[in-house]
Amino acid sequence: MALVLATGGLLHVSASTPAVAQVQAQTGFTIPDGSLSGALTTFGRQADLQVTYLASVVAGKASPGFSGTASPQQALSAILQGSGLVYTFTNDRTVAISAPEPVSFGAGGGDADDTTFLEPVTVTTSAGGNVGIVATASGTGAKSGLPIKDTPQAVNVVTRDQMDIQGSETVVQALRYTPGVVAQYGDADARVDWFSVRGFRPGRYLDGLRLPFGARGYAQPKIEPYGLESAEVLKGPTSVLYGQNLPGGLINMVSKRPRDEEIREIELQAGSYDRFQTAFDFGGRLNDEGTILYRLTGLGRISDTQYNYVDEKKGFFAPSLTFAPDDATSLTLYGQYQKVKSNGGGGFPTLTANGTLYTDVYPELPRDTFVGEPDYDKFELVQTWAGYELDHEFNDTWAVKQNLRYAYVNADTQRVAPACLAGMVCDPAALMRYAWAFPERSHLFTVDNQAIGTFSLGETEHSLLLGLDYSYETSHFEESQLTIITTPFDAYDPVYGATPISRPPAAMRIDQERSQLGLYAQDQIEWDNFVWTLGGRYDWADTKTRTRNASGDATVDQNDGKFTWRTGLVYNFDNGISPYAGYSTSFNPQSGTDRNGNPFNPTTGEQFEVGLRYVPFNEDISVSVSAYQLTQNDVLTPDPANINYNTQTGEVRLRGIEVEGKAELTDGLSLIASYAYTDSKITEDNPDAAGASDVGNRLAFVPRHQASLWLDYTVQSDTAWGGLSFGGGARYMGQTYGDNANVYDIPDYTLFDAAIRYDFAAIDQKYDGLTGSLNVSNLFDKKYVSTCIAATGCNWGDGRTIYGTLKYSW
Repeated sequence: MALVLATGGLLHVSASTPAVAQVQAQTGFTIPDGSLSGALTTFGRQADLQVTYLASVVAGKASPGFSGTASPQQALSAILQGSGLVYTFTNDRTVAISAPEPVSFGAGGGDADDTTFLEPVTVTTSAGGNVGIVATASGTGAKSGLPIKDTPQAVNVVTRDQMDIQGSETVVQALRYTPGVVAQYGDADARVDWFSVRGFRPGRYLDGLRLPFGARGYAQPKIEPYGLESAEVLKGPTSVLYGQNLPGGLINMVSKRPRDEEIREIELQAGSYDRFQTAFDFGGRLNDEGTILYRLTGLGRISDTQYNYVDEKKGFFAPSLTFAPDDATSLTLYGQYQKVKSNGGGGFPTLTANGTLYTDVYPELPRDTFVGEPDYDKFELVQTWAGYELDHEFNDTWAVKQNLRYAYVNADTQRVAPACLAGMVCDPAALMRYAWAFPERSHLFTVDNQAIGTFSLGETEHSLLLGLDYSYETSHFEESQLTIITTPFDAYDPVYGATPISRPPAAMRIDQERSQLGLYAQDQIEWDNFVWTLGGRYDWADTKTRTRNASGDATVDQNDGKFTWRTGLVYNFDNGISPYAGYSTSFNPQSGTDRNGNPFNPTTGEQFEVGLRYVPFNEDISVSVSAYQLTQNDVLTPDPANINYNTQTGEVRLRGIEVEGKAELTDGLSLIASYAYTDSKITEDNPDAAGASDVGNRLAFVPRHQASLWLDYTVQSDTAWGGLSFGGGARYMGQTYGDNANVYDIPDYTLFDAAIRYDFAAIDQKYDGLTGSLNVSNLFDKKYVSTCIAATGCNWGDGRTIYGTLKYSW
């Protein structure tokens, strides 16, 4: 703790703790005189700090600027000279600018000129980025790292600290306390994380760049959460900044990167289903000047699963290197390699609705039921990528960024699955099965070029973003013939190996090329307490798909162009309340042709959203409430003239309310809470061959109600008890349907989680850096159906898992 003494317009900082000394590291600054808000923006970029303030506090104020080598405190003192304002480091990455409160000293009173202003400076060490569970900034909502409160669209951020507290071992687990986000198939898939956000499959991004998808969606990478700094969700249409996407939103995962601090961490973990894992994270300086930084993150894991004959072996390695020859330039080179091998097919076995969803006639199937073939089912994934992030500041007004990556994903899957023919009673004790294989590989090159301008025009402050991005993906997908296994299979008493199985030959091959070129612009304009966002984008999206099967060889070329835009207005009250309203649009190309051979137009979406955020200054509290109406047009529906084809006459509509609160309530006590209400409806649809229409039905995977609550407490004591932390949470998932026809009705369920952590330094300082944790998911081992999309497409949710982790940092 230090005191900032403002006397005669000057700021003085006194600090002696190691944490403060770290923040006071010397760096070079070039901040010209001019408006105070412009000077603070430039300072934030050059110091790599998040600077927060009320627009009304700095409105109309000027700064003398500062040039030279100094600590961030010294530079801020010079920048704020004559303004009468003070600053507070709320953590080692964030500084808040505010007007001081007067405090009078002395027994005899005095006049106003004798008033002395005191303001505390609190500095804490952390892993970097957003500190704790409360995130104030995001690079996803605006692509420029501006405060979340100024984004006229819902943004949810799961920080590294939240992942550690809750013991998140997958991205699904990291987002399970986030409103409006549904894990479509639970958390038992080693192949990929499947999500629904506001009713739609979200775009998946890593560090702001699109991840591979493939022609059929099997060549998607599996993202390892140990290598992440945060997971961020941008709700609603996102095309104005990211191009083609469905209108529900996107998930952007932020990787660990080099930082100018020593990072030394090793981790050992063991748990349920014979899980054993080791991980490491190292980083810091490679030279004395700190102009070359590095980060090495890696992980190895072997584990069984709750399903018989399904296991996982995983290796992950992610190196990165940053060159920062001066304060204006930074180049980060990075790469990643990951290999996953899973006997049993990599995911949950698809089971029959009879015996899982329906148990009135057929007995309930055991949770560990495996309907495949142990000697046949397998999954192998290799993913690797390399790229760089380049940042350069020309002056205090203009900066440029380029983010480039090449990614390769090769996924090979072969499985035996149950089958029930039309008119056949789907008896789990007498199933037919079939063997098939569906390998897919993808190569994706993507680059995003940005120019960022921060300047003043009259009484307005502008953050202008100009961008040009390009992506090119080639993919090859194969689907084998289906080999029918006629020997009846009893899922209650399985016998494997009764029929020899070999991999069937390929029956269909798809080669696809997809490219997207997007030109976009966005301006965030601050005037008084208002922040107005206006952005527009035009995309050229081309897709060439060649399909080869027994019917012949067909090629479809689709050339789409679309303009999308968003606008929104935020008003920041001085008490931390920020209401907002926004409108945004999206587009996403549709594959295939109509009965006349014409390629489909892109499906489009639009969203109206209003909301309110409460983020008080100098308090670790964030509360957000949003209400929205989201519509998707040009949805494919059966063609009344020929139901073997589709037309684009469908429409779906969602209306919802989402609430999220994260707070450090008192010393040691924190809270994470969320609720989502979603009214989803298919509003336009053509009847199918049987004359049935889905109009009025709810969308698959969308619960009407969803809620969660997590409380965490660290014991406040100077004794050995002071190292103890514990937390617990509850997750409620409302009733859902597994299909848009609303045939498969999945009951609601509530799950409980728990965590205990201990910092051994509370016993003796010689154990400093040694921590242990125990995390339990589905504490009471509730058995529930997670998903059921068809008569033979159901699966059990995840049972109780217990992971113990020992971590040492130095």
